[in-house]
Amino acid sequence: MADTEAVEKIKKDAVLNHIDNDSDHILMRRSQNTLIVVGTGIILFSIWTVVKTLSLVFMLKDESIAVARKAADKIGISISDQHLYYIVLAVMLIIMLLFLAVRTYIGRAAISEGRGVRRRKGYLILAVIMIIINTAAVAANYLLPESHEYLGEFSTNNSLPALIIEVTSLIMMAEMVFAALRLRGARRRISQSTEQKEQE
Repeated sequence: MADTEAVEKIKKDAVLNHIDNDSDHILMRRSQNTLIVVGTGIILFSIWTVVKTLSLVFMLKDESIAVARKAADKIGISISDQHLYYIVLAVMLIIMLLFLAVRTYIGRAAISEGRGVRRRKGYLILAVIMIIINTAAVAANYLLPESHEYLGEFSTNNSLPALIIEVTSLIMMAEMVFAALRLRGARRRISQSTEQKEQE
């Protein structure tokens, strides 16, 4: 009797192991792992971008004022350089905090979904919008000569390493979206397959 129960248990474990290792389960685990890794990378990259950008504003104070002065003169605002610099700092800080908040939200949502928590599509839609905006910004920064003339010393960041980092960030975001879609597709197929087996 004990031998029969042992054999049945081995058979049941073999069936469960086969089910857990079919193509959809493998794809689901791989997509979850991708979401966790990429989500973490997006958060870390965002922190690095904020630190880098604010450091540039501090280190290139004169250049920051010159760029802001062009904008102020263009719209006819008369203001001292010191006050202008404070405005630049405040604006950049607000922009960077918003940037960090959005990217952190997307990264944490990806990590959460990678760990099995079902998320709404909102963070994926937001990620796609950011991909489009960032792609347009990178293209404008590297292809439009007017941006070099207007930004002055800040345009010296248009180096090959900087381009590689920006493109890598875009690829990470795109891979996150595709991994989430693959995961949801695999979950849906597994759920449908389970329902069909229960009905049989």
